[in-house]
Amino acid sequence: MDRKLFSELSEIKTTTLDLAWLLLAIGFSYLNYETFNFFYGLLGFIVVFFIHLFINFHNNYMDYKNSTSEEYREKISTIGINRESLAIVRKWMYGLAIFPLIIGAYLVYKTGWITLAIGVVGVLIGLLYSAGPKPLNSTMFGEAAVAIAISQLVPMAYSYLGLVGTAKFDSSTAISVIIICLPNTFAFFCAELSNGTCDLEADIKNGRHTLVSKVGKANALSLFKASWSLAFLLVPILAILKVVPYITLLIVLLYPSIWDDIRPYLKEQVKTMTYPLVIKAVSKFSVTYILLIAVGAVIKLVMSVI
Repeated sequence: MDRKLFSELSEIKTTTLDLAWLLLAIGFSYLNYETFNFFYGLLGFIVVFFIHLFINFHNNYMDYKNSTSEEYREKISTIGINRESLAIVRKWMYGLAIFPLIIGAYLVYKTGWITLAIGVVGVLIGLLYSAGPKPLNSTMFGEAAVAIAISQLVPMAYSYLGLVGTAKFDSSTAISVIIICLPNTFAFFCAELSNGTCDLEADIKNGRHTLVSKVGKANALSLFKASWSLAFLLVPILAILKVVPYITLLIVLLYPSIWDDIRPYLKEQVKTMTYPLVIKAVSKFSVTYILLIAVGAVIKLVMSVI
């Protein structure tokens, strides 16, 4: 398998988010507890990175295997377009699982069953997204499940690993992580909705009854706008409530730029043209939010020293 095909099947570009979630967990931990276990956190990053690649391979493999549309197999699927052998795809897919299994087992041994529980739930959601008798991507729950798994479970795992052994990670900490991640959750739900609206016809041909197919494209677009509004509004609310640093209010300066990215999609839902603009907007919003939280943590550390 050449590098280009590996990149497409693993969707390796999306793994930059894994590092962003680690930065979010570090910022959260220092803001609230002024500590973070970088050894466990970095090992967790390696595990998440390889699991991400494995799941992307798995989803592309299962989408091709389960597809009933020849047009999808020949003209849309990366595997079909490149005429790649399924046996070779499987070999690479299972090979990618070796690293996270070994390092994950070590982390579970050192940090306990909570690491195992978070990992198992995250991997199951990733696998069940495209596998099983009723894959999540064929149901109305797929968009929400993916948004929660990406924006909540990964930062939760990093936060737990960063605080393990300090006796500071409890139910209250877990709730705080969920709350601080909510703006990103709604933003990523928008990304999943936009994917569903752009793939609506192909999904129907392949027998996928997604949320978009259930509520209709018009209602899905209304839900998209409502979810973006919540993502926007939550940041100043969380800042006022002192859940996130006041500096995160600077994100409002991005709102006009983000809406400029979104408008073309609201007019026309095209996978190759307007969907990337939504992904650009989501990335811009999420990365800026995370960076501002990190800056807030640095400012707090500097002020505590002064």
